[in-house]
Amino acid sequence: MRQIVSFLLVVVVLSVWQVPAWAQAPAAAAAPKVTINGLVDFVTTMYHNLSDFDITGTAPIPGARGRDNGWYSRERGIFTVTGEVGRAKGVLSLEMDFANGRIDNVTAAPSGNNGFDLETDEKGQIEVKWLYLEVPITGPDSLLSFVPMPTIGRFGAQPARGHDFKPGIQFSGDFPGVTFETGWAPNIRSILTYAQIDERLDRVINPGGTEDFAFVGSVLVDLFKGLTVKPTYSYARFDRGSGTLAAFGTEPKGGFSPAAATQANQATVRHTLGGDVRWTSGPWAVQPTFLYQFGEQETVAATAGGKNEVDISSWIFDVIGGFRSGPLTIEVRGMWTPGNKATECVQTVGTVCTGGSDINYYQAINTGTILYFAGWSEIESAGVDYQLPFQGGAVTGMKLGGNPSYDKYGRIVAAVAADYAFTPAFIAHFVTLAQWTAEKVDTDGALINPLSLASPVAQTNGITPANGGDERYLGTEVNGGFTYRFTANAAFDLIGAYLFAGPARDNAQIVGLPKRDANDVYKVSARMRVTW
Repeated sequence: MRQIVSFLLVVVVLSVWQVPAWAQAPAAAAAPKVTINGLVDFVTTMYHNLSDFDITGTAPIPGARGRDNGWYSRERGIFTVTGEVGRAKGVLSLEMDFANGRIDNVTAAPSGNNGFDLETDEKGQIEVKWLYLEVPITGPDSLLSFVPMPTIGRFGAQPARGHDFKPGIQFSGDFPGVTFETGWAPNIRSILTYAQIDERLDRVINPGGTEDFAFVGSVLVDLFKGLTVKPTYSYARFDRGSGTLAAFGTEPKGGFSPAAATQANQATVRHTLGGDVRWTSGPWAVQPTFLYQFGEQETVAATAGGKNEVDISSWIFDVIGGFRSGPLTIEVRGMWTPGNKATECVQTVGTVCTGGSDINYYQAINTGTILYFAGWSEIESAGVDYQLPFQGGAVTGMKLGGNPSYDKYGRIVAAVAADYAFTPAFIAHFVTLAQWTAEKVDTDGALINPLSLASPVAQTNGITPANGGDERYLGTEVNGGFTYRFTANAAFDLIGAYLFAGPARDNAQIVGLPKRDANDVYKVSARMRVTW
C-alpha cells in the first residue's frame, strides 16, 4: 500500500512538469517571522499505593522495596519555535522533564529522565518533541497551484490532529509521518495521515527488524450550525508487536505478547471504521463515538496443525453528554468495549486454554501514552500530574489512560463531572467514575512471569490466566479540586483523587505466589503553570 501511495505522489509531481502552462511564478518573498511559544510547569504530588507494586514481604526477591507512599516534585518545559516565510512554516518543539533530586529508581522519573541533584547541571536531557515543516500543497501559491482545493501538508515529527474528538481513543499524541488537510467546501474538510511507526532501513543487514505503519483518514462535515459528523477509517500494520510499551499499537495481554521472541515476524493487520458526532444546541451537548475494529493477527500455531492466525473483532462505544447553565457545567460519560474470557487465549497458557481464540479487545494505534479519559481520571489518566499516573499494570498497559481495555477483559466506565466557576478565574472541579470489565477477570492470574526472582519484570504478557474469570468490578474513583488563574498566562491547580479499588484488580503479581488484594490508591497534586 505504501508503494502505491509513493507511486501516485510521483505521478502527481511529474504531471506538473508536463503542464508548465499551469505553473505560476512564485509569490514575492515575504519577510521571515519567528515566534516562540511554550510552557513551564512545576508539579508536586503526594501519593499512596500509586505503584501498586509493593512486593515487600510477599516475594523473596533480593533488594525488593515497596513504594506504598511517596512525595516528589518535578518540572517540565516545552519550547516551540515556529519560523514562517509566507505560508510555509518550520516547527521545532523541545521538551525537558526533570524531577528534583537525584533519581535512584528511574521508573519514577518523568519520561524516564533523571532528576536535578545539587548544582543542578544536567546533560543530554532535551527531547525533540516535534520537528516538521508545513507547506501549501494545492491552492494559490502552492506546490500544485493548478488544483483549486486548498491543501496544507505537514511532514516530519508532528502532533496528531483532527482524527480524535476524544483524546486517546484511536490516534492521538505525536507521530513521525505526513499529514494532508484539504478544504473541499466551507463546511467539508478531510485529514489524511500516514504514520511511520517502525522502520527497517536495510533488510539485509537487519532482516529481523520491524516495519510498522498506519494510515488514518477522516472527513469532517458541518451539516449545520452545532452539528458536525466525522467518519474515520484507519489501517495499521505491525510486523510483530511494539514491545512492552503500553498504548503503542499492540500491547501484551492475557498471557500473549505480540512482541515476544516466539512471535518474530508474526504480523498484525488491523482496520478500524466508524466515527464521531458532535452536537450542541443552546446549553446542551452530545458527543457519541463508535468504532468497529477487524483484522488478523498471525501467531505461532497453538498445536501441530493448529491455527497460524486469529481474527480481530472488536468495537468501542464512548458518549459524552453535557449541560451548561451560567457558571455550572455538568457532564456524564459512558464507554463500553468488549473483551475475551479468561479461558479464551491467543496462545496456549498451561492447562487454562489451548490458544487460537480470536482477539475481541480493542486497541488504539496510539492513545498518546495516557490521554484516553484525560481530565476524567487523575489516577489512571492524564490530569494535573500527567507524568505520574497509577502504575498498576504499567508494563501491560492496563490503566485506563493507556488502554480502553483492561488487559484482555474489556472495560465499562460510567462517569460524572461538574465544574463551577465561582469567578472567571476560580473554577472548582469534581469527577467520579466507576469501572467494570466486560468479561470476568481471573484474579488468580499473575501479572509478572519472571525469568528469575532476581529480575521480576524481565518479561510480561499481561495477566497470565490460571483459572476461569471471577470478578468484574474495578472500583470507583473520586476527584475534587480547583483551578485558579491568578494572573495573565499563569494558573495554579490543586486536586485530590481517591480510588476505591475493586476486587477485579486483585492478582497473584508473581507466578507461583498467592493472590494478593489490591489496595486503595490516593493522590494529591498541585501544579503551577506559566504559558506564553
